[in-house]
Amino acid sequence: MDQFQNKSWISWISGHLPLLLILLLAAVLRVHDLDGTSLWYDEAVSWDQSRGSFANLLSAVATDNYPPLHNIVLWITMPVLGDSETALRLPSALLGVAAVWLTYLVGRRLGGREVGLLAAALLALSPFHIWYSTEARMYALLATCGLGFLLCVVEAFRRPSLSWLIGVAVMGALFLYSHIYALLGFAAVGLTAAACPVAELARGKSLRSSAPFRICLAMGVSCLAFLPWLVILLERARSVAETGFWIAYPNWPFLKHTAFSVSGSLVLFGLLVALALFGVLRIGKPVNGQRNAKCSVLLVCLAYTAGPPVLAYLYSVTVQPILFDRYLIAAWPGLLLLASLGAHRLMPVVAPLALTGLAIYLSFPELKFTLTEKVRPEWRLIAQDYEEKRASQDGLVLYKGFAAPALTYYLREPGAFKTAEDVTELQGLGEHERWLLVVHSNEAETAAAIEAFQAEGSQPASRRFGWGASGLSLLEKPLSN
Repeated sequence: MDQFQNKSWISWISGHLPLLLILLLAAVLRVHDLDGTSLWYDEAVSWDQSRGSFANLLSAVATDNYPPLHNIVLWITMPVLGDSETALRLPSALLGVAAVWLTYLVGRRLGGREVGLLAAALLALSPFHIWYSTEARMYALLATCGLGFLLCVVEAFRRPSLSWLIGVAVMGALFLYSHIYALLGFAAVGLTAAACPVAELARGKSLRSSAPFRICLAMGVSCLAFLPWLVILLERARSVAETGFWIAYPNWPFLKHTAFSVSGSLVLFGLLVALALFGVLRIGKPVNGQRNAKCSVLLVCLAYTAGPPVLAYLYSVTVQPILFDRYLIAAWPGLLLLASLGAHRLMPVVAPLALTGLAIYLSFPELKFTLTEKVRPEWRLIAQDYEEKRASQDGLVLYKGFAAPALTYYLREPGAFKTAEDVTELQGLGEHERWLLVVHSNEAETAAAIEAFQAEGSQPASRRFGWGASGLSLLEKPLSN
């Protein structure tokens, strides 16, 4: 009996060895050196919103532009793991590995085991996905919940059992609560699924046994579950529309930059799109005048992939820019799945191997940069610089106050600094406020802040990497004679 069990275990390991190696590689690339960079503004905001009571968490997130699921994850894990940089980022890293596994599962259902392994390997090595799997924000969660939702929809098309329909409802709700961009992918899948029962009705078929109709009902349950937060987001959207948003208009250079950021290589991006289109166009002829479940599944995957970028682009050029690279992280595995399917249909052995080799070759410079050189604003270092240089009675002023959570995280001392939103607030400060930290400001704003602080001509006591012309610039006010 023991010998039989050992043989079964060995057989299982050998059968799943390629997937296990891919998951191990994905884990190493994502878990290694999680504290290699400082928390940046948004990560610190997630920490700040999630460290109080659950009611305070919901109240804080309700004033922001996204749903609360990632904050809830941090609220659950922080009492167990702590709130170090590694602890805050670990959930995202694990979710990133889970996304690789889910990609394999979806790919296996789209085109077989080889398609799943190829798509999983491409995602495991993706610099874009690795980077956002090492960030204490909701992007890895968005990709993982999206893939879980897609998997349930695919399975429900193939065999619409109650368990998979419940999966569609639950994963659809989790997907929607992960990020506002989930609405775009969810809507695209919903419209595609809804087109199927409409076509069946046109042919005189009953909806009672229709898998797409049942899927639409399950997605309706997801919508009802998300409705309370949707009301909050609509109110926030009105506020954002009135005050403007920081995302640039999606002109051609912006689109090229987005494609490179997501794929790590414009050549690779073009190759993936071409293979994906080939895979979709080889969808096959209708069976007995009807499209089969496999055809519907492929169309759903196409909608899941193309929906977010296309809808976001159309909204950006007609209403207000909202298209941004990291928000597309849920759609990125979809492109890899379709491209893997296209490669397998083109040449089942040669094309997948060639695609893997080309992907590694073309994206390796970006992968190396991501793993060894890419940094976030260096809040940890600038806080250390201040604590080393200041006298015990000295005070610090932060200009601008939106970055307060990041400085709070690293100083960890109540009342350790004051914030200023305008240069007029830098005038007439007390004699102990001798340090000024200027962040995320252009040259004119930086010069005005230094002048108002009465530190003209002073060289920064420390300067670390940060966005804007100012970077993270720490200045000391000269002592008055």
